[in-house]
Amino acid sequence: MVRTRRIAAAVAAAALLPVSASLLTASQASAQTSEEIQAEIDDRHSDLEKVIEDYNAKREELDDANALIAEIEAELPSLEAASAEATEALADFAATAYTGGDFAMVNSVLSGDATDFADRLMYLENLSSAENEVLAANLARVEELQTRRTELEALQQSADDILADIEEQQEEIEDEIAALEDEYADAYAEENPPTYGGGDYSGSSGVVEFAYNQLGDPYVYGSSGPDSWDCSGLTQGAWGAVGVSLSHNTQMQWNETARISRDELQEGDLVFYNGLSHVAIYIGDNQIIHAPNSTTVVKIADIGIMSIDGYGRP
Repeated sequence: MVRTRRIAAAVAAAALLPVSASLLTASQASAQTSEEIQAEIDDRHSDLEKVIEDYNAKREELDDANALIAEIEAELPSLEAASAEATEALADFAATAYTGGDFAMVNSVLSGDATDFADRLMYLENLSSAENEVLAANLARVEELQTRRTELEALQQSADDILADIEEQQEEIEDEIAALEDEYADAYAEENPPTYGGGDYSGSSGVVEFAYNQLGDPYVYGSSGPDSWDCSGLTQGAWGAVGVSLSHNTQMQWNETARISRDELQEGDLVFYNGLSHVAIYIGDNQIIHAPNSTTVVKIADIGIMSIDGYGRP
């Protein structure tokens, strides 16, 4: 019983999760710059990661509760059998008492609720010591069955409530992020009127020409064209257009290219960023074309947009 109560208390306490910051109103968000909104998106992604990890932790804790639930369910059949035996024993006592003329008194013992249980047991003093012990044991087994059933129902409800609460928090943050991304798109579009197009490039690199032709295409995670891209999908497609095969993965592209220095950069070379989590195409004049993230599109940017890991040439 102690273990049951300890786990039930831990499960209940697990529901007391930190309240996340509320989403800015539309009017507040629209007054922000795209950089400020992006910072808010990053913060909410951080909150989402915490909730997801919290969910994972609670799932681990609930494994203990679920194990106890399985134990209780396994015990229920034997407790139900004991309850039936107790009922039969009580019926035997009632029949004996009736034969002896004490049926009314036995009825008072068998009826009522737990609050006057001790008073009703006083009648058992009129029974023999052996009969008293047997009857008390049977009544205790019935009470144990009821207690275990109550604990089982409480644990199951707690488990359902906690997971539902965490999932609700996750959905709320995801909705907030989606709304912020819409605000970001509006702010960015206002700050950066479209200037992209396929006719701006006049150089000789087929890789860069391909990249220019994708300017303005949306970013989609895992996409490799023809109308949407992620970062390594874009570099794969650009080099594929000139007959060079690259994998659709930044780290693999790092391994598939020769290391060069910053001074050796030529149009079409690859620039790797942020612990090999991002890659872009160098287009000259310290600029790149890349597919940044889901808040924007394929675009031109300065080469120093983030920490550079190195440079590669297929």
